[in-house]
Amino acid sequence: MKKIKKKKTGNSRALPAYVIGYTHADPPPPGYVTAWFDQQYGGPLSIQFLSQTGHAQFEAIHTQWRVRIHMSPDSQTAKSWNEQLHWEHTSVIEVFPGSNSGQSKLDAVLHVARLARGLTLLTDGTAFDVSSSVYLNPSDWQDRVLTTFFLDEHIQIEQREKLESGQVWFYTRGLCKFGLDELECLRPTGLSETVVKEVLEESAEYVVNHGSVPKIGEVINLQNTGRAVTIVRHRTDQSFGKPVALRELRWE
Repeated sequence: MKKIKKKKTGNSRALPAYVIGYTHADPPPPGYVTAWFDQQYGGPLSIQFLSQTGHAQFEAIHTQWRVRIHMSPDSQTAKSWNEQLHWEHTSVIEVFPGSNSGQSKLDAVLHVARLARGLTLLTDGTAFDVSSSVYLNPSDWQDRVLTTFFLDEHIQIEQREKLESGQVWFYTRGLCKFGLDELECLRPTGLSETVVKEVLEESAEYVVNHGSVPKIGEVINLQNTGRAVTIVRHRTDQSFGKPVALRELRWE
């Protein structure tokens, strides 16, 4: 039987965790990044170059946590980000999570955010959090030590009104940073948004702390809001410009 080759669809290029746009002519040298990190966080930050032909791509490593940084993406990539993000920066830096398997997801995510913060400050640029679709100027970053982790700095709760069904669609943005499906729920219009967001926030905290999203049919008992939340559906949504896995929550 003849083997049939599968056609490649779409862009298989991995998305970065953050994109930093700036207007200076040259990106900061890796040594500047190291000096900034060591001054801010005590270090040591070590640099491992990923190419023998230049210093544009490297891993920034602190203890067991790694971040992959691409200082000079090709012009087409930079143009694509500029068009997508509607900013006028002439250059971009891409920041990717490194290979942190087996390590704390919270610490790994925080290490990525720290490097993105440093690059934003060193370039006086603008960072874009790809997972949660949040823009961060230098003054927007909050400095956090590893013992202080605020989930709401990494995950957003958004909503869209569905007029045809008389419902409001609530969903998280950012759980994919932790290798988890996003959470969603549909609620009738006119109900309190505060309660819904509190349930989603506590549910997001629950799945991050447990490192996995319960399967369909399983129940999450939330202590703060006093709700019993059931996972009722798993689906993939294409309306974000990329496939996003979602799990729907329901409660009484």
